[in-house]
Amino acid sequence: MKRKTMAGSTLAAVVVLAGCGNPFEAEEQEPTVPSFSQIQDRMWDAMLTAETVSIDGEVEASEADVDEIFEEIDEDATGDLTITGSVDGSASEMTFNAGEVSFTQRAVDGAEYFRGEDFATLLMSELEGDFAELVEEEFIDSVVADQWVQFSTDDGGAVFSAEDFITTWQRELENDGVGALPGTEETRDGAPVYVYATEDGSTEFVVAADGAPYLLQMRDDESQYLFSEWNEADRPEQPENVITVEEIFVAIAQDNGWSTEDLDGDLNEDDTDAEDSGDSGNGSDTNEDTDDSTDTDDSTDTDDSTDADDSTDDDAQQNSDAEAEGS
Repeated sequence: MKRKTMAGSTLAAVVVLAGCGNPFEAEEQEPTVPSFSQIQDRMWDAMLTAETVSIDGEVEASEADVDEIFEEIDEDATGDLTITGSVDGSASEMTFNAGEVSFTQRAVDGAEYFRGEDFATLLMSELEGDFAELVEEEFIDSVVADQWVQFSTDDGGAVFSAEDFITTWQRELENDGVGALPGTEETRDGAPVYVYATEDGSTEFVVAADGAPYLLQMRDDESQYLFSEWNEADRPEQPENVITVEEIFVAIAQDNGWSTEDLDGDLNEDDTDAEDSGDSGNGSDTNEDTDDSTDTDDSTDTDDSTDADDSTDDDAQQNSDAEAEGS
């Protein structure tokens, strides 16, 4: 009896399995990976609504607009770019290094700061004409040493932010046809990711597969970026040692003995409002101000800074005339 019962049960089980299909013959299903076009909208939205991020990249100077700041940097030069802090730029810091040129810029609560040593290099590269000859680099270095130079914020915002870079990439990639890139699932640094790459490997995007689809790595031609610390990056604090551009200009004027009453900050032009303390207000040129102190017994002389040489020339002419008459 027991044998018949077991046989009946086995037969019933076989019938049930037959109706459901043979599980041992079922092929294992591969996980579905969204294409880049299917995930990119959610990716951009997640990145732009994040609180903070750290971005480290190797980028051409022209892509970061650094070549427009420093004339010494060629637009094709590749440098190291770091951006960290708030995505919207309300509290963030950017550093760029390329060759011998390096600068750090910080934005906190709408105020912009430039590291003093970097500002000194930038200022000396921008000075032109006679004024450039009057300003000593060592003096500028001493004024801004261990300082952060604060810029005016009348335009109402920081000149850089992670958000600026992200929106630029979003706009450019939408026109590059990368949405058709297929994706594969991989594990990198112990985390599951989606990888989207061209066949030649020149372009690659790595997106987080777990949680919000944050972009973790981007490589395109000569530039590449790493994204980390989404919502965990530290925000920079407001610098303690701060000097304004106006205070630097005042220090330059005082070092050269110019009046600072009418200083308007336009020190790149030969014609400045700085007047020598001994002038009566006739608006003479900066070089004339410095040369006037050497003039003697000539209160109306404005351009002749070579009186002594002219006197020597007159004496020589008289001696020559006398020799001619004697002959």
